[in-house]
Amino acid sequence: MAQAQPADPAAGGNDSRIDLNTATEEQLDALPGIGKVTAERIVQWRAQHGRFASVDQLGDVDGIGDTRVQRLRELVRV
Repeated sequence: MAQAQPADPAAGGNDSRIDLNTATEEQLDALPGIGKVTAERIVQWRAQHGRFASVDQLGDVDGIGDTRVQRLRELVRV
């Protein structure tokens, strides 16, 4: 008999944040302050380094500083 798993709000269907590990360039480009070039850099970073372990790792992407990470924090997830 399968047991119900506890609800994880970050993984729930009501979470409208964009997942940095699965988002397309088009989805990332739609974020405020992220253009086509930065969206490409995010996808390239993911291809070179693997999955994002935290939103803070956006700061490792060329062209994304601490201020932009803070602005995006409520819009994205890992």
